[in-house]
Amino acid sequence: METLKKYLMLYDENYFGIQQSLKWIYRVAFLLFTWFVTGFILTAYVELLKELMPVGHAYREYLICGGQIIFQGIIISFLFPAQRWTYLGNMMTISFAGALLLLPGLLLAQYLLLPALFYALYFMGVAGLMFLEHIRRTRLLKLGNTLTITWVAYRIMVLLIIFLA
Repeated sequence: METLKKYLMLYDENYFGIQQSLKWIYRVAFLLFTWFVTGFILTAYVELLKELMPVGHAYREYLICGGQIIFQGIIISFLFPAQRWTYLGNMMTISFAGALLLLPGLLLAQYLLLPALFYALYFMGVAGLMFLEHIRRTRLLKLGNTLTITWVAYRIMVLLIIFLA
């Protein structure tokens, strides 16, 4: 079994980080999968916020998620190119987990009629947890605070564009 793992390059015995070393094609597949699922869940969730913010087109959330991957991919490529795939995988794991945490809100909306403010506060709570997890993971990867700052800056820019457009 040990030889099979080494042959498939599914892990690196010299790396004791938070994510196993994978072939790049698996990383790209994971990024695409989490991008699609996160975009799908966010597209459904934004309907709950339509009293507070513009809903936009069905593809908007997919563009926002994909833009985050590209934006952070450029930043990490300049700062820590050797950590590019590891960081992007961790970032999308955080986004995916955040999207999954929005599912109870979507489920609740099927049975209860709650104001949009409730769903906005719930969303902000999830975003806060994602922020804390992003800080934790960038520290574990020894990437500093710049990536967390750009992660937040991207989200603020997108929010401003949504409200000003």
